[in-house]
Amino acid sequence: MFGGIRLKCVQSLLRVFPPSCSGVHVFVRDEKRYAVLFQSVVLPCQYTSVSTRPAVVKWVYKSYCRDRGLTSGTGGVNRGYETGMTASYLDCSDNHRTVRTVASLDGSSVTLSEYYKNRDISIINKADLRMGEVQWGDSGVYICEVVIPDDLEGQNEASVELLVLGKLPVIYLT
Repeated sequence: MFGGIRLKCVQSLLRVFPPSCSGVHVFVRDEKRYAVLFQSVVLPCQYTSVSTRPAVVKWVYKSYCRDRGLTSGTGGVNRGYETGMTASYLDCSDNHRTVRTVASLDGSSVTLSEYYKNRDISIINKADLRMGEVQWGDSGVYICEVVIPDDLEGQNEASVELLVLGKLPVIYLT
């Protein structure tokens, strides 16, 4: 029993994943992602666990605390966003923003919340959130939560910020 757990821990370290030796560990590659309006985007989420039981994956959307463009004076791009500073538009209690479940995956069954029923959204590759044709209102923070019934220790969620950008004009040089 313990030999198999040690082997899985060593394997996770060799794959450059965070160690899962002390329970489930959820992580995202990028903490910030950009998407062009009306294009599709994949928000990656990965997890490690020593459990062999299937996971339940849930993605939750949290809006910004206030309009990021109004707080920055930079035409919608907050300078703190680029430099990694803590952004005031992310730091507020949930009762000052919109919070809603996007989708969940239980086994092979993906369920969309009522708000997203008519959207092209799915959970792929175990835990990645794929959104087709992103809209302005999709900008915000997305939280990937993973629950495994017999592996309740560790870090079971990670977040990624999505910023939807308008299409840039094409300039032809002659």
